[in-house]
Amino acid sequence: MNSSLRQAAGRYQRWPRLYYYAIGKIALDPAYPAVANALGNSTLPLLDLGCGLGLLAAYLRASGHRAPIVGWDVDEEKIAIAKTVLPGTSENFHAGDALDFSEHSGDVVMLDVLHYFSDEDQQQLLRKIAASIALQGVALIRLALNEPNWRFAATRAEEWFVHFTRWIPVHGGNFPTRAEVTLPFAQEGLDVEVRPMWGWTPFNSHLFTIRRKI
Repeated sequence: MNSSLRQAAGRYQRWPRLYYYAIGKIALDPAYPAVANALGNSTLPLLDLGCGLGLLAAYLRASGHRAPIVGWDVDEEKIAIAKTVLPGTSENFHAGDALDFSEHSGDVVMLDVLHYFSDEDQQQLLRKIAASIALQGVALIRLALNEPNWRFAATRAEEWFVHFTRWIPVHGGNFPTRAEVTLPFAQEGLDVEVRPMWGWTPFNSHLFTIRRKI
């Protein structure tokens, strides 16, 4: 267990189930080190949409990221835990719909959230994210793409499972295409890079890295 994983997961030791979940999530999800690497030494405020338990924020802190972090998530219970494990003045967590996030200028992260919104709301949210990327800032969006392959079928099955177990309180199955995700950023003249980000999972996950041109 590396030091960043140990330190981040250790914040959840008072809840054994969450502690072991944190260990597994950080160890197996390639998005966590990818986000930490992409943010680098950025001092820009970070907006974490769909922050859940605050696990990504905990991992970033363990990895040396010191910029202010603002998290939003629709699950009030998870937000309460995030506030408990990260009570510092440089972290601020809010319970609410991702579409309602406050005005922001800096970096943005949104992992596995977009499919919970309708087509119209997806475009509105992506436009709002595009407007929130500061000069020299970056937005990192991981999502499963709607593509005709076995990974997408596995993704839909997994989404049914997490809803059935009530791990996530809202149901989502509106997976967008690559073109639908790229459109709002292209209209803003932003640079978009897309690469697979499924790691050891069978899901059709991709990471979109969006930067504002200098």
